[in-house]
Amino acid sequence: MKNKTKIIVIIVLLIFLLLAWSPWMNNQAIHDQILQEKARIDGTIDRETGELICDYNVMWFPFGRYVASCEGGYFVTFYGKIL
Repeated sequence: MKNKTKIIVIIVLLIFLLLAWSPWMNNQAIHDQILQEKARIDGTIDRETGELICDYNVMWFPFGRYVASCEGGYFVTFYGKIL
């Protein structure tokens, strides 16, 4: 029973670390998604001319990515939800 418990603990730990790392998240795709969904709302692009005022910076963060702009930031979870 001890070996099975160790194996289960190791598997759970590996899954936890994989979710914390989130290697399947593409920074450029996240940048484009945030730009498309939030840019007009948060003032990243000018509403009248469509000119980019301040670009987004995508950074690794445990369990997702943090997307920062001049006005604030967004957290994108490992399953794609924007907070």
